[in-house]
Amino acid sequence: MNSQVIKDIGLGFIFVVAQVLFFQHLPIFGITADPITFYLLWLVARYSRPQLLFIAAFLGLLQDAFFDFWGMYMFSKTLLVFLSYNFIKRRSETQSLLWQIFLFILFAALLHNIIFIGLSSFFGAYATSYNPVWFVIGNAIYTSTVGALIFIFRIK
Repeated sequence: MNSQVIKDIGLGFIFVVAQVLFFQHLPIFGITADPITFYLLWLVARYSRPQLLFIAAFLGLLQDAFFDFWGMYMFSKTLLVFLSYNFIKRRSETQSLLWQIFLFILFAALLHNIIFIGLSSFFGAYATSYNPVWFVIGNAIYTSTVGALIFIFRIK
């Protein structure tokens, strides 16, 4: 592994810690943002598919360890990267507008949440009093809004 991969995994760890310490304490109607999802989408332009799958699996496993969902975040993030890699890689070669970034993150977060809720309902591990549709859509909108704001304030 080269130094850039280690830096990006370290930054991903910071995003996981930010979710644990910051985003989990900022729920809106019971939904929270998932910064790892848009961070992985941002890394698509830098890495090949196998490298990014490794990074997604590692960061998903860290997220699972903090939230006690052993394997569910790892599986959903890895499957998200696997399914959306080619589409995002082709689109990353052009400069996208803010609304396009918002829509990319929104659709990716919807896909991630559908995979996560489907997997958790299969195992019965995620018990919540909220409507799953509200969780999927609300979490995707919140994640894409935070991702678009971070895209605005990123350092080039």
